[in-house]
Amino acid sequence: MKEVVMGVEEGVLQESDISDQLLERCLYTNHSSNPDLLIRTSGEVRLSDFLLWQSTFSVLSFLEVLWPDFSIWHLYAAIIHYQRNYDAVMAKANNLQNRERLLQESDKKCVLQEMKKCSDCENDKVHHEDLDLCSLRDKVIEYAKKRKHREDLFVNKLNEKRDLFLASKLAPVK
Repeated sequence: MKEVVMGVEEGVLQESDISDQLLERCLYTNHSSNPDLLIRTSGEVRLSDFLLWQSTFSVLSFLEVLWPDFSIWHLYAAIIHYQRNYDAVMAKANNLQNRERLLQESDKKCVLQEMKKCSDCENDKVHHEDLDLCSLRDKVIEYAKKRKHREDLFVNKLNEKRDLFLASKLAPVK
């Protein structure tokens, strides 16, 4: 979150760019897919703050066995549990569609705000003519491309910063 705030303060991101998709891309696990099945051994029925964001739509299987004793039969039981709760996995697909729709609505709202700001200025007649010629849909598509570009620049910069930090920690000590 601090990195996202700094990105807005530095002008790399706009406040309207902040979404759950951006936050997901900022996590250390952004290169991994989210788990469909999460197995917790030891009989504990809690996640202990482990992969909370990533396991939102995962099927959770809590088993009364300690890890050293975990066998193929326990795995089969977890898979059967997963199959019986497949609706949770389908909810993930529905959520992705809903997130995309909300992002498009946000882009449209930003474009309409920009158009309103532009219509408030009386001196820029050429720009007003451009607004009449371009369809709202085209402007939203263009805005989405610019937003995606800003997000990509920010995430790439963030990953470079993390890589440099890790390289400094892994460098041999002389």
